[in-house]
Amino acid sequence: MGVNDVSIIGVGKDIYIDDLDGMVNGRILPWVEDVQAYGFPVWTDYGAVQRSTYFLNRDGELIFQFNITSLDPTDPEDYEYLVNLILYYRAENGPEVHRIPEEMNSIQNAIEYSDEGDIVLINSGTYYERIDYLDKNITVASMSFLGGNNIMSETIIDGEGLGTVITIAGGQDQSAILLGLTVQNGSNSVAAGGILIEGSNPTIDRNIIRNNHAGECGGTGGGIAILDESYPYLFGNEIYNNDVSGDCDCICYFGGGIYVDETSFPIVGGSVTIGNALYDNYADYGMQLFRDHSEDTTGLTPIFAHYNNFESCPPEFPGDVYPENGWDLEYCNSLEVEEDSPNLPHEIRLNQNYPNPFNPKTTIGFTVAGAGDLTSLQIYNIQGRLLKVLTDQYFTPGHYYEFEWDGSNLPSGLYFIQLRSGKYTQTKKAILVK
Repeated sequence: MGVNDVSIIGVGKDIYIDDLDGMVNGRILPWVEDVQAYGFPVWTDYGAVQRSTYFLNRDGELIFQFNITSLDPTDPEDYEYLVNLILYYRAENGPEVHRIPEEMNSIQNAIEYSDEGDIVLINSGTYYERIDYLDKNITVASMSFLGGNNIMSETIIDGEGLGTVITIAGGQDQSAILLGLTVQNGSNSVAAGGILIEGSNPTIDRNIIRNNHAGECGGTGGGIAILDESYPYLFGNEIYNNDVSGDCDCICYFGGGIYVDETSFPIVGGSVTIGNALYDNYADYGMQLFRDHSEDTTGLTPIFAHYNNFESCPPEFPGDVYPENGWDLEYCNSLEVEEDSPNLPHEIRLNQNYPNPFNPKTTIGFTVAGAGDLTSLQIYNIQGRLLKVLTDQYFTPGHYYEFEWDGSNLPSGLYFIQLRSGKYTQTKKAILVK
């Protein structure tokens, strides 16, 4: 929804102000004089009263009014009501907004119905599908597009392991936008578990991209694969727990978080407010960032990737980022969690196993702070199948415990260590190399 969708939105007030910072192209007028004061004839004609809100069309004709004090902006239901009200009274010649699930039963149906410039607006929920932008420059967004907070984690497109979750491969430009969504559980045997960008230049803005897989016998781009002369913008995304792995015993799995081929040149981050966070992704080389290249990398122009966030800054080479001179990583930041961080679940703490990678044994340590909860330490393979329960019992709070895991009977590859205690869960990745 843009500022041109409704001609004027006005709110009755006792003083007329004809020029405000909030005005955009003369279309948004936050405060107007009401009928109780002398002067402004347009609003007198409409019978304006204090605190009433008015919707006008592009010709200046009143189409709807209501009392703004009846709504609480902190109430999600009131917020959604106002958003939908604005969408309902949009001008007919503006871009269409297709609301999911209110108007259509799937995101892909809305995309197929969309015209250039339209918006597919998705309400909170989990949507089990895989979507293709086709050849359209459209916006696919959660309600965060309209200012909602923390909505991306509540608006999920889940690929169910059946293919790439998001495909943008129709020659799109930067006006094709993916905004405010969680993209998860995609899988592709070759490239791009989460998002495939091929021959296109979209904007990937403030999304969560997690738990996606690429690879079978070789593979690229667990989270995102950027191919075939693509020049996308990647801003403010959180990219984690994606992997490139498979059954073949080779060094042929690249770009756990983001993979870029030799012909493409994205912009990844760029300022403090739009840096991406990349962590806990897995691949043979370039667990977070991988750029394909010829054997001689001396002439590479580094990809612009300022102000991004990694587990350590600068990120490790060649494990986290590859090749080293293929990326301009100025002003990166560390994502190391402080002990008093409100996001840290103090009830449990799972340490990274050591050694890691390991062959064939490794040690796993953890601490349980809360009392009275059954605690389980489990091992899963990359397909999510439970392989072993190392322990399942009650532990004394505040004590540190260690368990050894022997992977002698398992093939090389990526495994997941999961600690569960009460309602809290933490997961680490372990790499078995034989």
